[in-house]
This record gives sequence, C-alpha cells and structure tokens, in this order.
Amino acid sequence: MDIAETNRLWRTALAEGDPRGVEQLLRRNTRLALLGHEWSGSIKATEAAELRALVLLGGVPFAADNPWRIPVGAGVADALEHVWAPVAGYCRGFLTALHAEVLGLALIVLEGRYLLGYLHLADREGDLPRDLKDLAPYTGANSLNVLWGMAPTSLGPTDVPPLLDEPLPSSVRDLAAVHASLTSFDFALNLDRFTTTLGALTLADYEGEDPGDYDQDEDFVRAVKGEFDRWIQFCTCDSAGEAYFLDMADRDPRGIPRVALSGINGTSERPGEPFWDWIDSAVPSLLFCV
Repeated sequence: MDIAETNRLWRTALAEGDPRGVEQLLRRNTRLALLGHEWSGSIKATEAAELRALVLLGGVPFAADNPWRIPVGAGVADALEHVWAPVAGYCRGFLTALHAEVLGLALIVLEGRYLLGYLHLADREGDLPRDLKDLAPYTGANSLNVLWGMAPTSLGPTDVPPLLDEPLPSSVRDLAAVHASLTSFDFALNLDRFTTTLGALTLADYEGEDPGDYDQDEDFVRAVKGEFDRWIQFCTCDSAGEAYFLDMADRDPRGIPRVALSGINGTSERPGEPFWDWIDSAVPSLLFCV
C-alpha cells in the first residue's frame, strides 16, 4: 500500500471516528513496528497491537485504564493538559505546540506495554479543522504521522539507569515520569535508557586514525582526551542530521545537565542549552517543523 492510499484510509477512519480502522493503520506504523522488533525480535509483533482508547478532534472519547490516568470523557485538549500537567510549568511552549498540532490521541497496548500515540500531520499546511470530517486531502506534504510516547518510567530518585553512574537529574526524571521515551518516524528521545556517549561515537568514527594527524580543536582529538566521555546521547533526529546529549559535566545552577548538539556542522561548545529551554524550542521544531 503506497503512502497516498495510506493517507486516504487515515482520513476516512478519522472522519468516521472508526476505532477498528485506526487500529489497523496504527499496526502498520513504521516506528511501532521497530518498537515491536526491539521488544520481541519480531516485526509481526505489531499485528497484536490493541487499541484501548481513541480521542479525536470533534469526536467522542471512550474510556480505558492507562498509566497516565486520563479522565473518562476527556477530549484532546483536556487529555493533553492532564498528561503533561506534571511538567507544564517547565515546558509551556512545547505543550502549546502539542495543542496546535495534535488531532487525536490513541492509547494502545503492544507486548504488554502501553503507548500513547499523538496523531498529527507532518508538514501541516493551514490550521487544523475543528472537525476531522473537514481534514484537508493528502497533497504529499500533510501526511498523517504518529508520535509515540512510552509509559512513564519506573526509575526512582535513587535508581541509576544504564551508562550513568548516578540517578537521573531531577528535571530529566520529571519528564521521564510523563513519557520514558518519545519516538516518531525519524525522531527518538529516550530518558530511561542510555547506550552511548559522544566520545564513544567519535572514536568509533575515527577508528584506526592517528590523532596526531589532526588539529587539537578537532572532535577526534578532543574525544581522545576524554572531553566527550560525559556527553550522554539521549535524542536523535535523522532528517535534521542531529544528535543531542546530556552534558553531565556542564550543569545549570539547579544541577541539571545542559543539552549539547552534535550535527552536520560539528559539535556545540559549552555552555549547551538549558534542558527545559531545549524542550520548549528545539523539540517542537524537530517534531512539527514549527
């Protein structure tokens, strides 16, 4: 099935408020398939994904038990406010972007895990309609996309996740208590499991090279000196060609690591961007191009 037909089916399912149709389309979502493969080793795992709740603009929500305790009868706007209430005071700009872009929420269970899918249009043109029966036809630029939010992490204030030698800093832990991870077709943000550092990535890129052949300010030489050993990768965006790191050695006055960038133009210099400022400014752009 090509992308045009998929988007036509999405528009029909949303306009009709058809949970069964939405469930079938969610099972074909590329990122969901990758998550299923990660958990069970089988892409076919997504065939068992079960839709537990669907809340749409202009539609009627139905109730379901869920880790976020979204109230029975909540619409899209109220559900967004409820889910993000624990951190809304820190990232109001990001929540504003969600209100502007999200046209529905889908709660599913896959491999025994809950995920909350934020339905939105990629490269949206014009405002969202008040009713999804009026959703503009697919033109090639406004395809339906899903941002997947994992259930809140179970890590406590003294738990040390993999790769870290300390508990999650408070602000990072606060966001992980909303979603342990956020992923879409080319975006991945993980807050409860970390697998590499900028130092390790850089040294792997230059394996076999002699640092003596490079200037002292080159990333390779800086990595050899250990400068990036505490830069923990937690977010990537393939379309932007960027990776983001919690700089555990560079913190704001509250002790929260700043966010450093490594992109096609090289590595950012200290100081990085404050964590919540980055959530408010960079993440909406990476997800919604706003």
